[in-house]
Amino acid sequence: MTVQPIEFLRDTFPKLFSRGVEVLESRASGGDERAQRVLDDVKGVTGAASLQIDDQPPVVLSASAGVLSSGDAPADGVPIKINAALPGDAATLLLGEIAKTGALDDDEVAIGAAQTASKRFEDALAGQPMTCFVTLRGVPELGDVVVQIGFNVPEVPKEPGFTTELQFSDLEMLQRGELTIQELFLGGKLKMEGDYSLALQLSMQLLTNPL
Repeated sequence: MTVQPIEFLRDTFPKLFSRGVEVLESRASGGDERAQRVLDDVKGVTGAASLQIDDQPPVVLSASAGVLSSGDAPADGVPIKINAALPGDAATLLLGEIAKTGALDDDEVAIGAAQTASKRFEDALAGQPMTCFVTLRGVPELGDVVVQIGFNVPEVPKEPGFTTELQFSDLEMLQRGELTIQELFLGGKLKMEGDYSLALQLSMQLLTNPL
């Protein structure tokens, strides 16, 4: 697996997404009702994410009917719904750690990649703009890392509607299954400032009505 962020977004992630969809389809065909619900949620999305690494031209990932493609622009008829920017050194470090663990060979990780496309989230947001800066505190070798994210906005936000802070160690616990999303939100481990009422509403809606 490449640890270069641009190559990962262009090649590896679409393949991982595709494998996640295939796993869900296999489980759904075997009668797994939850897998079918997740599959329907993934396939219901038609939208693109424009992801910028440092000062490089953005990579655009387009999802439609459970298929993910990458390019310099969205696929025909696929609107950009997410604009985000993240530092390349942090992305490279994270991908390197993932490569060491072999996590990308795990079917559950592939399913998680597919679930980055979620009709439930899209419907809950209902086209409303939402912008956020996420700060990961205490990233090994890097210190604090900031990711800029905008939903339903025309470009990467320069000023956020709200900010969130999360310790990198808590993110690792979340990835290992030692911490749940509910504990993250309700246990005060995710610090938020600004107008995060919409984000809180979305989180509670999705947490209280799981697939």
